[in-house]
Parts: sequence; structure tokens; C-alpha cells
Amino acid sequence: MNNQKNQNTGSVVTTLLGAIVIVVAFVFLLVRLATSGYFADVEEMTGHAVETRIKPQGVVTMGDGVPAGQRTGEAVFNKVCIQCHAENAVVANSPKVNHPSDWAPRIAKGMPALLHSAINGFNAMPKRGGNPDLTDDELERAIAYMANHSGGKFTEPPIVAASDAQAASAPATASAASAAQ
Repeated sequence: MNNQKNQNTGSVVTTLLGAIVIVVAFVFLLVRLATSGYFADVEEMTGHAVETRIKPQGVVTMGDGVPAGQRTGEAVFNKVCIQCHAENAVVANSPKVNHPSDWAPRIAKGMPALLHSAINGFNAMPKRGGNPDLTDDELERAIAYMANHSGGKFTEPPIVAASDAQAASAPATASAASAAQ
């Protein structure tokens, strides 16, 4: 009987010690969470606090980050045109870069005809190469880039910075307004 009493006492002590360890661990983790700063902005309803709580885990950015109208011919080619016009592309009779025989008949028609085909689409080529964000100047730069690598001698339109374009239009607008008065 004495032996059974010692076993009961030992199991009670073990259970109590286990419960104390669990309670201490729970309190420790709770204190760590409370002091971690995780709840710092919970009561604050500022725009930044709300955005921080609901922001997505990752951000997907579409495009290349270059403002419309600012892309070079090479950049447009490498992003859009390369899919069909690369040297090793196998797409519906599209002229390949660095193949003068593919480009010679097209170059002979001139830039206006090439640009018209690029803007409006031609045969299997979609309008604007399938990228509606491309400006006419960007398309012309891409055409000049491809044609010039295939025997052409076109000049790419210059890239006008957005601030330069606004500054150039501001004096014209001011002089037009003064002429109207």
C-alpha cells in the first residue's frame, strides 16, 4: 500500500510540474508576442496603418517601368517584337532580324508603309505588335532598329523626355493664347 501511495504521489508531482512548465511557456510566448510590436498600430486607424495591415505578400508589376513614349527601338524589340522577328523565330512569314533578304522588299516600301502595317496589323501580325501601350514613335523606333540590323538606313525618332515635351508645348500654348487676344 505504501508503494502504491508513492506512485500516486510521483504521478501527481509529475503532472503538476508539467502543467507549470506549460503555463510558464504560454506566458513567456504571450509576453514575447505582446512586446514584439505586432500590435503597435492596431488601435491606430491612419491610412498607413491600414495599408500595412492589408498589404499583399507580394507585388506584381506589369511592364518594364519605362514611361510610354520613352522606350528605345532596341527595348521595344527585346520586349515585344523579338517573339516573332528574332533570327530563330518560326512565326508566319515574319521578317527576321539580321536577314536582309527578308527585309529588302519591306524596306523598299519605306518607313510610312512599315509603320502603317505595325500600327494596324498585317497578315498574322496583330495591331501594334500585340502591345496596345506602344506609341507610334516607339513602333517607328522598333521598326528602324530591326530594319537597320537587316540592311536598312532608317533614323529612329528621338526620345523626348516628358518634361521636355511639356516645356516645348508650354511656350506654344502661351503664344497661341496671346495671338488669340
